[in-house]
Amino acid sequence: MEQDAQLLLELQVNQVLADLDRHGADPSALTAAVQARAVAADPGLKLGIAVFTPDGRPRAAEGSLAKRSVPIPAEVLRGADPQVFGAAHLGGKYGWRVVTQRSPAGIAQVAVYARSFERNVQYVGRIFLVAIPAVIVLSGLAGWWLARTSLRPIAEIAATARRISGANLDERVPRSGTGDELDRLAATLNDTFARLQHSLERTRGFAGDAAHELRTPLAALRSQIEVTLEKERTHDEYRSALAGVSGEVERMALSVQAMLRLARSEAGLDPARRVDVPLATLLAEVAGFFEPVAEDHGVILRVGPLPDATVPGDPEWLHQLFANLLHNAIRYTPAGGVVSLDGEARADEVAVHVRDTGPGIPPEEQDRVFERFHRGGTRPDRPGTGLGLPIAREIARAHGGAIELASEPGRGATFTVRLPRSPG
Repeated sequence: MEQDAQLLLELQVNQVLADLDRHGADPSALTAAVQARAVAADPGLKLGIAVFTPDGRPRAAEGSLAKRSVPIPAEVLRGADPQVFGAAHLGGKYGWRVVTQRSPAGIAQVAVYARSFERNVQYVGRIFLVAIPAVIVLSGLAGWWLARTSLRPIAEIAATARRISGANLDERVPRSGTGDELDRLAATLNDTFARLQHSLERTRGFAGDAAHELRTPLAALRSQIEVTLEKERTHDEYRSALAGVSGEVERMALSVQAMLRLARSEAGLDPARRVDVPLATLLAEVAGFFEPVAEDHGVILRVGPLPDATVPGDPEWLHQLFANLLHNAIRYTPAGGVVSLDGEARADEVAVHVRDTGPGIPPEEQDRVFERFHRGGTRPDRPGTGLGLPIAREIARAHGGAIELASEPGRGATFTVRLPRSPG
């Protein structure tokens, strides 16, 4: 209130001083100007104007100061302070605000009744008394609504996460599509559940396939033992039966060992075993190991050129990867055929090719050669566990790479392993 009154008084007194400068030499013109300003003002202000000479003698007075005067402050009269604000008692309930200001032409004094300013303050106060409780209530309701709205997605995420178990991993956390933090959290959880579901499905499939693969040899073993025990046999017959059982157990042991390798490779590469592996040296060692095997099968093994590069990984796993591919190629290549091992280093990867001149793989079989326990339909009589290629693929994946197959019936097959190069 005081600031508003002070601002109004400053504006009025400056206008009166301008009239004093303009009409100071003409008393009648000065009186008319002062009277006009007093009449033009808002009646509620009860504006009063008084004009004095520099030494304090009255020259003109209008409005509320026409009959009631306010003493000129001594500091203004002496010229020590050009402007002084104060209060006056000119009657009325609300009091008066007065400003006295000096200029070279004289002294001007303006007074206003404080009722309008007091009422404004009271009006604003009543507004606050009504508005503050309303604002508090509305703020509380808005806060409750915002909290409920913002926490609803969290509650839905928590409820969905509690419902998801091994029996219903296909359920997903609902997404709002807004792209905010909660939406990204839901997407992350869904990705996690998808990976868990995929892993669980692979585990269930692996367990089912393993049980199926082991059931047949176990049934054969049981049958062979039961037949052997049905009657007394000679020493040589028992030895022959035990030799057959031993061979079947050996094949089962190989299958179990292969299953364990596959399970370990699907679990991923242990970072502690990751080193930079010179690939040319490793491939030469693998090829050297299989040269006698190829010769025994009547297959020509050609080696080179080999990529002069290193790859980050586990040397034993990489050895197993290329050993499986070479063993598979030699096994399915007829006598007189050729198996070749070569590769090249590129900017950010190494490509290794294992080619054979075997019967090739029909298109309908190519998508299944990496399935667990699948044996190629072209030579179903070949022995094996059906895990060589799946293990090779999982080892490549564990190293951040992949295996590609290109084949046509009657024109052999080419397996290409792509692995990332070591940096630097």
